[in-house]
Amino acid sequence: MVDGKIRKNHLAFTLIELLVVIAIIAILIGLLLPAVQKVREAAARSQCSNNLKQLALAAHSYESANGFLPPGTLGAMATDAPAGLDSGTSTIGYNAQSLGVIAILMPYYEQDNLIRAMLAGAPADYLSPKVRYADYSSYTSIWDQRGARIKTLLCPSDTAESAPWESAFYVYRPSSTSTAFTITISTWGGGAGNFGRTNYLGIGGRSGLLNDIYKGPFSNRSMTPINTLQDGSSNTFMFGEYATKGPATTGWQPSTPNWIEGGYFPVAWGLTPPAQPDLNWFMLSSRHPGILQFALCDGSIRSVKYIGTTGAGYNNYNYAAGANDGAVIDFDSL
Repeated sequence: MVDGKIRKNHLAFTLIELLVVIAIIAILIGLLLPAVQKVREAAARSQCSNNLKQLALAAHSYESANGFLPPGTLGAMATDAPAGLDSGTSTIGYNAQSLGVIAILMPYYEQDNLIRAMLAGAPADYLSPKVRYADYSSYTSIWDQRGARIKTLLCPSDTAESAPWESAFYVYRPSSTSTAFTITISTWGGGAGNFGRTNYLGIGGRSGLLNDIYKGPFSNRSMTPINTLQDGSSNTFMFGEYATKGPATTGWQPSTPNWIEGGYFPVAWGLTPPAQPDLNWFMLSSRHPGILQFALCDGSIRSVKYIGTTGAGYNNYNYAAGANDGAVIDFDSL
């Protein structure tokens, strides 16, 4: 109290102080957001790694029950022209089951209810690589389950479920004497929701064909025992990532593999980072910054850089995809 009056002190920021506080907050947010993004990506990468491991474990369970790894797909038969098992479903129409390795693994992938529903109206041995039946769309019980969403088949870093198109891949030789091979992509543009998606595919080696020295663990109607992988299960890729791709050309929409036909994939064209638009639908890839992940045949997970299309990294990528090539792999180049 001064001179009989009470004076009140009013506290307030000056304009300069307010601007300094705002600048400090902006700097902290700028530092925090990348850290949060890194934590989220680390969690997504860890979940993706676990998804791949579960597929590898399911393949081992299948091998324990049947004596061989599951087939990469149920396509052409040995008697089909022009190249028998290497004809590829795309060259003989849909005169085969056309199911891929992931669908075949469902009984070993904690999807008992799904596989029971799928096979309710199909022959008991419909998943056998030794017999041919009509393609899966001929059986209502299988067709009606094609849209099943399986979270563990999706990489959290990708946008597979929102892609407007879904796809399947086929590799084949143009004739029984040819050493050349072709990969085709079949896509459906029925809109998101028609088919369940996957970001994971089996590894078919360099080409996925039977006459290739760099053949992987999966091919059409393959029945490969683990103990016949001459390069060793810890040196052979089993499953890899495939990111949503597109648009590649006019009229193309972003596409993701579906799990019901999701089979095996060749690695002959190397690895370049995915982009939008992405022309390289014939390469494996992921949405993890700078790398993609593979499950090896021993169940371990390995990250691989984008090694390009030539050089030591490319060569060792082909060696790691092949199961019986006899090459000594330099994993440091990957």
